[in-house]
Amino acid sequence: MGMVLLRQDRKLFSYSSFLLLVTFGLIVDNLIIASGKFIGDGPLLKSLNALRFWSHGFITPTLILFGWGMAKRIHIPFTKKTIAPYFFLFLTAGLIIYEFIENMHKTFVPIYEYGVLRYVSEESSGPPLMVLIVTFILLVISIYIFIRTRWIWMLLGVIVMIVGSAIPIPIGSSAVTNAFELIFLCSLWLTNYKLEPRSS
Repeated sequence: MGMVLLRQDRKLFSYSSFLLLVTFGLIVDNLIIASGKFIGDGPLLKSLNALRFWSHGFITPTLILFGWGMAKRIHIPFTKKTIAPYFFLFLTAGLIIYEFIENMHKTFVPIYEYGVLRYVSEESSGPPLMVLIVTFILLVISIYIFIRTRWIWMLLGVIVMIVGSAIPIPIGSSAVTNAFELIFLCSLWLTNYKLEPRSS
């Protein structure tokens, strides 16, 4: 089933479906964060925030498969190698398993930030390894897309996301972070539309 998903762009599950999944996950993530203002500290809020981490770990790696789909659409040379689809599929699965193991050992602690109470991982110290790998894969693919098609928006979206994650911005609101994520996702949706095969 996994190889069918990778090889067939329009059978059962298109590459844009992975992007739709990530977009849905981001909406749920922000709703849970916002709920901390109304729910207050307690088991319910802690469970909801733990769900954020679990869904993030399962959903975010699928952006690699979206990137693979975009790479195939512009016929990047490495997509023609027999091992390529297995590499992307197993890398995605490996990161999901890695995140599953990591989340099993996480301890969540409450913080009050920007007027909202939420739970974060006590062990967090910078971007997770999974996020770094996913970002690197998308960066490489977006550079290829720009070189081959002169479509720069995916590359700019990835750069915006990298800058937004790496450089702290002294604004007392999470709106800036949300804006970076929105720009990033919009750039991916635009790229998906731009590279989508058209019927002649």
